[in-house]
Amino acid sequence: MAKTRARIRLIRKKELPKAKKNKIKTKRAAAKRYKVLGSGRVKVGCTNKQHLTGHKSRKHKNRLRKGKLVRKENMSLVKRCLPNSL
Repeated sequence: MAKTRARIRLIRKKELPKAKKNKIKTKRAAAKRYKVLGSGRVKVGCTNKQHLTGHKSRKHKNRLRKGKLVRKENMSLVKRCLPNSL
């Protein structure tokens, strides 16, 4: 009964505790695939290098070792997946 009286007093004074906001969570799959550089650009690895590489030239496979930067058109998608790092 004492708790309800205290609650009624709080309601009358309008000093109810504020509700906590939900934390924005990072998509873990995206965090494993993308790396944010110091300049703010996002680096991503190349595709098509895991299997079916027998017919690809050595030059082609060497080029696939390097990463690429995410294009400006796709940055909005990446920002949505990595909200805390961009």
